[in-house]
Amino acid sequence: MSNKRNELKVFNPRGESERGTIIRASPRLKDLNGKKIGIIRNRIQAGEIFFPSLENTLKKRVPGANWQTWEIPFSGGLDFRATKLKEIADNSDGVVIGIAISGGSTTLMTPEAIQIEKLGKPVAFVLTKCFQHTARFIARSQGLEDLAVAPLMLDYVPPAEEFEKLNFVEKAADEIIRALTRWTPQPPEIEEVPEKSLVYYGADYQEAYENMEKYFLNHGWSDGLPLVPPTQDAVNRMLEGTELPREHLVAVFPPGQGKATVEKIAINAVMAGCLPQYMPIIMAAVNTIVDPAFFLVGVQNTSGQLAPLFIVSGKKLIEELNINDGFCTVGPGWRANTTIGRAIKLIMMNIGHTWPGINDMKAFGNPFRYVTVIAENEAAYSGAWEPLRVTEGFAKDQPTISVMPAMSWQPDLVLPTPPNVARIIAHITTQAKVKYDRYANNCVYDNLVLISPTAFEAIRREGVSKASLQQTLFETIQLPGSQVFDGREGTGFAFTRLPKWVIEKHKADPDAPVPLLLKPESLKMCVTGGPGPDMIAYIGTWGYGPSQFVTKPIKLPPNWNQLLKKYQGWSSPTVK
Repeated sequence: MSNKRNELKVFNPRGESERGTIIRASPRLKDLNGKKIGIIRNRIQAGEIFFPSLENTLKKRVPGANWQTWEIPFSGGLDFRATKLKEIADNSDGVVIGIAISGGSTTLMTPEAIQIEKLGKPVAFVLTKCFQHTARFIARSQGLEDLAVAPLMLDYVPPAEEFEKLNFVEKAADEIIRALTRWTPQPPEIEEVPEKSLVYYGADYQEAYENMEKYFLNHGWSDGLPLVPPTQDAVNRMLEGTELPREHLVAVFPPGQGKATVEKIAINAVMAGCLPQYMPIIMAAVNTIVDPAFFLVGVQNTSGQLAPLFIVSGKKLIEELNINDGFCTVGPGWRANTTIGRAIKLIMMNIGHTWPGINDMKAFGNPFRYVTVIAENEAAYSGAWEPLRVTEGFAKDQPTISVMPAMSWQPDLVLPTPPNVARIIAHITTQAKVKYDRYANNCVYDNLVLISPTAFEAIRREGVSKASLQQTLFETIQLPGSQVFDGREGTGFAFTRLPKWVIEKHKADPDAPVPLLLKPESLKMCVTGGPGPDMIAYIGTWGYGPSQFVTKPIKLPPNWNQLLKKYQGWSSPTVK
């Protein structure tokens, strides 16, 4: 029997962190008596219940401290907030900041706690228990060695009547005093692996491969499905799909500030099972999600159940790459749709350094997060509408990819058959009102309607333009202001980000209809999928963060035709 061992050498898929000099946390206070302690509170509902009790308890526990409450409106811009934080730091010996109760609020408030620490004042960051790892991770990614969190005893803020029974506020005060006086930095939950390449051994190739799979799973580098080993040969082949040098830095990925070099992107594309000719789309997709308008750090860290949804527009490219724009465009069955989407998810995980429970805090998750890539069925327009890429400002011969932070979708059959446009409008309007999130005000951002080719035939027959349909839907997708604002007038306006004319209209008549779209063109439209029943799907966006619908051009390398010829044959049968 041979003792020869098989060797499998692969690249590390993790993006190297872009962190610069590590800044030490501020020294803790020896005692709070005689000190000025600022309390920065946000105006969320849980804070309104919790903070009055907390402030009273802290004043009783440390009467010798000078406790001062500060508020920074969420409506203030970044410069305003930075100036206010400096004022607070200048007038405080220590600062309590809170309360973060979600992935989104943790993401937004942690940088402010970090800024206070960098200004030389110790912080106690109050947050629900399950988000302490998120805050500490974000702090490290932004150059702080660690962050003093004061976690509540539960993963949520209980009703006020349970505070005393649980000793809830007293325990919170204990954590705050500890964070300001006795806290010491702790090591990170996940240690980084600095090696650029890794070697796995086995009695045969299969065992070596399984050892690689186990290691990647154990380190949070896998999406749970079998991976293609990112060997040097495989990565070199993938790099044939771009003319950029492998060391070229495309972006720095939040929240872990990982360097998205061309090589790291290619490594993750190999793991996903991509072909080299998919690289131009993957590179363009990366450019869409790192655009500040997409707010990737919020998308990565939020507790909202969203997932990036990508739409490829460009008939010639879609045909060349066998991207499915017909029956079952959402999947499964087509290598291009499936592996390109999967590559984006692996890139977000491995270069962005995310993992559930550490900084990816979605309660349920979303099946679209593998990630979904669909294609526009341009042939179905028959010249009646311009394609999505043209609507978004690009030339007709320029293929593009668009992304939105999709929360959910529900396909709807428009009856009776064949429908007229009035029925289609009624169905879209009903879905839009159901998908509207009054607490997030997702109307402020871009929502999406998918239309099947058969349903679009009714639109084409009646000669309705895209702009006309958008305008009509803008007028029909409305709810009484009393439902939209839901009693959050005043401080609630800081969250809504709605135009002044909408707010003024509501003030004049609380029950007057309020549009659930910012403007007609905020409702994006795309025909996709196969013919048959008249289907539409309204896809609501994520409203808790400023994440927009973003479109980028897909740039093909000079060797495009040779690339297609060299790696041909990977097509699924497409029935039109």
